[in-house]
Amino acid sequence: MPKNRKDRDEYHNNLNLAPVREPSALHLFIAGVKHKFDPGVPISHRMHSHIALVTAFKGRAVSSKTRAAGRRVNEETIVGWSTFLALIKAHKKLQKGWPISKVVLYTTSQLIVKNLMSTNSKPLGSQLSIAVSLAFDAIATDFPEVDIEVRGFNKSWATAPGFYTEDSG
Repeated sequence: MPKNRKDRDEYHNNLNLAPVREPSALHLFIAGVKHKFDPGVPISHRMHSHIALVTAFKGRAVSSKTRAAGRRVNEETIVGWSTFLALIKAHKKLQKGWPISKVVLYTTSQLIVKNLMSTNSKPLGSQLSIAVSLAFDAIATDFPEVDIEVRGFNKSWATAPGFYTEDSG
């Protein structure tokens, strides 16, 4: 994602149109919300952090889901689970014969996704990282004709109206 404001505005405007401009691509928008807690509140009264997934195909939203990610989770876990669920959804659509030429994963955390899918930096016992790598690999192996792309976006873009200012990020 571009760093300067002018290029970032153009980039986000293009993201708005991507599901229409790329009708044969499956667009998967993932995000997570990590709740900050008051340590004085008992764990049983705290809210779960959440993951969200919106699927768009042929210019329209096909589905949207929100799931609890847990009470004590870090950003990597939230992004990892939402990425894993998005890739499983894409694989199922491909298995059903949907005419998909490209899977586009939109995330607020491109670096975390990159680290999760890297085979060079797997800490021993990182099941989520291995699961995400295998999900990417399953699409690439089972459907070699389908491209996979990861694009970044700002959280403010996902919730903002079509007009952007410097304050909105």
